[in-house]
Amino acid sequence: MSILSGIRVLDFTHYISGPYGSQILSDHGAEVIKIERIEGEVGRMAGPFHEDTSLYFAAQNRNKRGLSINLKSEEGREIIHRLVETADLLITNYGAGVPERLGIDYQTISEINPKISMVHITGFGLTGPYREYGAYDGTIQAMSGLAGLTGHLDGPPTNVGFYIADHLSGLQAAMGAMLALLHKERTGRGKYVDVSMLDGMISLLGYHFSEVMLKGIEPRRIGNRDPLAFCNTYPTKDGYIFIAPAAQHMWEKLCRIIGKNEWLNSDSPFNSKEGRMENRDVLEKMVSEWTIQYTKEEVFQLLQNAGIACGPVNTLMDIINNPQIKDRNMVRKMNMGEQGDAVFVTGVPIKINDTNAQNFSPPPEIGEHSVEILAELGYSMEEIERYLTLRVVSTSEE
Repeated sequence: MSILSGIRVLDFTHYISGPYGSQILSDHGAEVIKIERIEGEVGRMAGPFHEDTSLYFAAQNRNKRGLSINLKSEEGREIIHRLVETADLLITNYGAGVPERLGIDYQTISEINPKISMVHITGFGLTGPYREYGAYDGTIQAMSGLAGLTGHLDGPPTNVGFYIADHLSGLQAAMGAMLALLHKERTGRGKYVDVSMLDGMISLLGYHFSEVMLKGIEPRRIGNRDPLAFCNTYPTKDGYIFIAPAAQHMWEKLCRIIGKNEWLNSDSPFNSKEGRMENRDVLEKMVSEWTIQYTKEEVFQLLQNAGIACGPVNTLMDIINNPQIKDRNMVRKMNMGEQGDAVFVTGVPIKINDTNAQNFSPPPEIGEHSVEILAELGYSMEEIERYLTLRVVSTSEE
């Protein structure tokens, strides 16, 4: 049985951060009901597309059921409040103030069901002078210092190549959800979890604030170099490889492999960490002269087999074909239903022993499960038909 079997999650999310957070829960067995406006979540219209399928949407919304509803109608709110009575968790990444306007704010839902918890993801959090400001992944990368620390010193600040702030806040939302569920198990009452995209990125800065505040050191962009050890990216015949002989024994092995035993002499300026850091320009040039003779896979296998940490700079096709990625089942094929083509999505990164690796169900069509969810809540078919006619709810068959 899956870890979260029996947990019901009401998913009022869009784009990446919220859907990714709720998908983590659905991957581990939670019943996640994706609740969308009548016309569907805006992420359904986001590219890239394959045929008529949004690959963007498919990547964040597997293993969910779909309810399409008009939350501005009195009947729609009554349906949602009845759902709240049955749920353990509500998750949203609507902007600050939107849940209040829709009647799904924590005060309202906790009065209906004191056991329910709520996770609210926003760009800047629910307090502070920026609480009502809008944010996207790129703005958070910029404001968190990530862009300013990424790239080469002689180049501009650089965002990383995927939506890291969105995905990190989704991961932290899932973690917050689990903490809230644990609290409910202990006390019988829910919690309100406030997740800020900016807070999440700031939390990754580690020791840098002490550098600035205590030592007056403002970190600078240094490309692919590690600021604390002699580690960098080097060219090969077919790309690049990151080599990290951070420990002394790794450095000694690297010197022997590339034929530079003289670097190990006691009088060599390269035989200490300090000497390597002071002379890294000349050292990196000579290491590059060795790596360029081989492919990145040849260097990777040679150094790893000698106990030297390193890794090729992979393309996405390299990743798809990588034996480690295949063994860990981290690229998965997902069938998109009877009428849809299969797509490829990321696998489940959190492996838990004695739990089944479930097959993925495709993202729901707009309102795909509206009728069955209302029936489960006790609505008669006559009431459901009336709600369909009034466009209080919709189904995928329309």
